[in-house]
Amino acid sequence: MKPLRPLLNLVYSRTCVLCGRPLTYDEDVICRRCVDELPFTHYDFSDSHKLARILRAKAPVYKATSLLFYSKTGLSGKLIHKLKYHHHARVGPRLAEFLAPRLMTDPPHIILPVPLHPRKMRLRGYNQTEGFALRLSRLTGARYESRALRKRRHTPSQTTKSPWERWQNVRHGFELRTRSNWNGRHILLTDDVITTGATLAAIVQVIGQEFPEARVSVASMAFNLPR
Repeated sequence: MKPLRPLLNLVYSRTCVLCGRPLTYDEDVICRRCVDELPFTHYDFSDSHKLARILRAKAPVYKATSLLFYSKTGLSGKLIHKLKYHHHARVGPRLAEFLAPRLMTDPPHIILPVPLHPRKMRLRGYNQTEGFALRLSRLTGARYESRALRKRRHTPSQTTKSPWERWQNVRHGFELRTRSNWNGRHILLTDDVITTGATLAAIVQVIGQEFPEARVSVASMAFNLPR
């Protein structure tokens, strides 16, 4: 397919989602210059770095990783904003391509995107985390489960809430719907941005209550490092 890229570039305008520069035939979604400026965490897929410790203080998370450090006014914030609010759906799969190699040290069996409530889904039109999760599943060989988790109630945005308010907002908000036995399986939850980890901790606990022998890990596009 690559020999067709230059021809396709003449038909479709392919520009970097961050800086607007034209993409070369071997670039995709983000130009090489912007990739070099992204704040990668370089977190391995483990339980030993700061993100993993924050999550493990809230729920029995097996392993964790995140691709980028999040900054609302920086490139990572701009990238996530384009994905969530401007329908740049290809951002999620592109970030998954950067992250997938980290997961291969202990590949998951099943990958789940954090679900949106149906009301928010209707408003936004798509779940920004699904493309990320689906590409990770294809690159790692894990089974993708898009409907195994359900958000039971619509909750206000977490953005302005304190850590305690975030936890109260989500702790009874999810339910598990699967006929499979996940005991002994490695489950990977995926999200866009992790701040306090309240949403993910709530889901980990739901899975653990149903399948106490499952190992539940977490991967996200970005991590909002506490000050």
